[in-house]
Amino acid sequence: MDLVIEGRALLEGGLAECCIGIEDGRIAKVAKTIGRADRRVVFPGSTVMPAGVDLHVHFREPGMTGKEDFATGSTAAACGGTSFVIDMPNTKPPTRTLSDLKEKISLASKKSYVDFGISALLGSKTDAKKISELALAFKIYLGETTGDLGIDAGGLLNALSNPGIKRPVFIHAEHLDVLPETPEKSLADHDRRRSEESEFQAAALVLDSMLKGRAIHLLHVTQAEILRLVAKRGATAEVTPHHLLLDSSSRLGTLGKINPPLRSKSSRMRLWEAFSSGLADTMGSDHSPHTVDEKEQEFDAAPSGMPGVETLIPLMLQKVAEGKLDIAVLSRCCSTRPAEIVGINKGRIAVGMDADLIAVDLRSSSKISADRLHSKCGWTPYEGMLGVFPAVTFIRGEEVARDGELSGGRVGKFLAPGGGAA
Repeated sequence: MDLVIEGRALLEGGLAECCIGIEDGRIAKVAKTIGRADRRVVFPGSTVMPAGVDLHVHFREPGMTGKEDFATGSTAAACGGTSFVIDMPNTKPPTRTLSDLKEKISLASKKSYVDFGISALLGSKTDAKKISELALAFKIYLGETTGDLGIDAGGLLNALSNPGIKRPVFIHAEHLDVLPETPEKSLADHDRRRSEESEFQAAALVLDSMLKGRAIHLLHVTQAEILRLVAKRGATAEVTPHHLLLDSSSRLGTLGKINPPLRSKSSRMRLWEAFSSGLADTMGSDHSPHTVDEKEQEFDAAPSGMPGVETLIPLMLQKVAEGKLDIAVLSRCCSTRPAEIVGINKGRIAVGMDADLIAVDLRSSSKISADRLHSKCGWTPYEGMLGVFPAVTFIRGEEVARDGELSGGRVGKFLAPGGGAA
C-alpha cells in the first residue's frame, strides 16, 4: 500500500476502528489490520470520514477576482475539509457556451487546490448536448437575483425541454412574479419582499415542470415544507448552513443579506428539524463572497451573498459534537449524496473510491474568526461561533491541509462527467 490510515472511521455501516489502505489515490482495502505500507498515519482519538463535496460555490473567476478566485476559494475549501466543488456560472462572462466552459476550466486548473467541476447556464438555446460532455451540471435562475441572469416561468419550461440535457439541472427557485418596488432597510424587509410564499410557488412550478428522466436539484431551500414536497416528487434538494444557523433577527445587517433571504427563527428551526431528521439530500455552502466595501453600502444597494465554503463542515461538526446532529446524516448530506447526484467517485469510505478523507477531533472546538480563514473577501457571517475544523484533509491520498493551513501541493483536478479527471 502507498498509505495506510488508522483510526476510528465512518464507514457505510457506522463508526469502526479500522485501517484504510490507499493505492494510486484510491481506497484499495478497508480492514481491521493492514500489514505492509510505504507510509502509515495513525489518528488516535479522532474520527476519519469522507471529505466534503460542495456542489454550490461561486469562486468569482473570471471577471470578479477582487472578491475571490480559484486559488483562494479552493484554499478555503481544503482547509475546511472539502475536497471537491462545483463552480456556478454567474461569472463575467457567464458560463454559457462551450468556449466559456473551456476557458473557466483552463483558469481553474492552474489554481485549484481541490478537485472541481463546472456548471453551465441553461437556456432554451444552450448547446446542451455538447456542454454535457464537460459540465457536471446545468444551472437555472428562476427569478431575479444577483447577476441579472433570471428567467421567468415560460423561460423555465423552454430551458427544461432542451433535448440535449444529459446532466442534473440545479435550480435557484425563488419567485415567479416581478418583485415589488419596495425599499429594504433590514433583513426582515428582505425576507418579506422575497417571501416564503414566493419561494414555495417557484419550487412547486419547478417540480410541476419536471420531465421524465430529468434530474432536478433545488438549491438553497429555506423551508421544511419544500423539502417534504421535493421528497414526494422525486427530485433532490440542498440546504445551506446559513439558512440553518442564521435568521432574520440577527444583527448582521448587510452581511446577512443573501438570496433566498434568511428567514424567521421559527422557519429556521423547522428547517433544522427536517434537515437533522435526514430529509435534505445535500448541504452546499452557496459560497458567494463580496468585498467588505460592497457590503458596507446602504442595505438596498448592498449585494446579496456571503462566504461559507471553509466553515460549512466545521459548523456542522460542532453540532455533531453538541449531540444535535447525527454524524451519519452530516456525511450523507455533505459527502455521499452530492457525489452520487453528479456521478463522481467520492463521498464514501469504500474500496474503489477516491481517497478523499478528513480527520476530525470532535473534542476540539474553536471560535471562528475571519483572520484565520482564507477567502479573499476577508469576513465571515459566523464570526465568534464555534466550529470543529479538520486536523487533516487528504485528496486522493495526498495531504493538502493540516491544522487550518495548506500543507501540500496544488493537487486539484477538473472532473468531467463520468467522474474521471480530465
